[in-house]
Amino acid sequence: MSVLKERAGIAMNVRVQLADVAPDRQVTLGALASVDELGSMLWHLKYGQDLRQRALHRASLLLASRITLNGRYRRGKSSFAKAAEEKKQGDAAADRSSLLVRFAERAIVEWVADQCSACGGRGMLGGGGRTTKRVDCKTCRPVRDAVDSRLRFSRWPIADRTLCPGCYGKGFYEEHPFADVPHLCTHCNGSGKEPINAAKRARALGVPLDQYHRRWADRFEWLMSILLQIDAEAEAQFERALRAR
Repeated sequence: MSVLKERAGIAMNVRVQLADVAPDRQVTLGALASVDELGSMLWHLKYGQDLRQRALHRASLLLASRITLNGRYRRGKSSFAKAAEEKKQGDAAADRSSLLVRFAERAIVEWVADQCSACGGRGMLGGGGRTTKRVDCKTCRPVRDAVDSRLRFSRWPIADRTLCPGCYGKGFYEEHPFADVPHLCTHCNGSGKEPINAAKRARALGVPLDQYHRRWADRFEWLMSILLQIDAEAEAQFERALRAR
């Protein structure tokens, strides 16, 4: 994350204590107000941690509107563009418009939460500490199983028995078999990015998985590049606004 994005994130995030004491918070928010609306919404979601559903829905509508103006979906005149221009069309047009909004929303969600869920974006797991492993006590396990089976059909409690010398009545003991040495995250293969989940994408769009692979996989890659472009444009606008103040 660049310095400008970090500065904007601190100013936008009301949960951060530094936001209230930052002397240039008003200047930062004023410069952010001059950024394009879609770019500003995306920055609030990603860097300001504004995870409200209303903000996500608004950003999805803005992104879907921008997609309709892009030539990638035009064949003569895009059906999505026609649906955006005309106020009232049939159910088919409404379904296409809704699909486009779901497409934009899923792309925004992946762009905002792009860090690996297993390693937190580090690409590595393990910190060199000792792992603790619970091992079931084999000495008293048969006795405990027998007691448990009797308790199911008994109305009276069973008298206290002698504690197991191996686990002291806990039913397990702890082992420290090996050190948790740093190693490559197998979930993201060291990239630090959340892997693409085709099933979640297809479920978000409401289409079969095979249809996603045929028609939507390339479109997702294209839209993710568009989001990166919008992010870069918003940063340039934000920097120009700061210099003007």
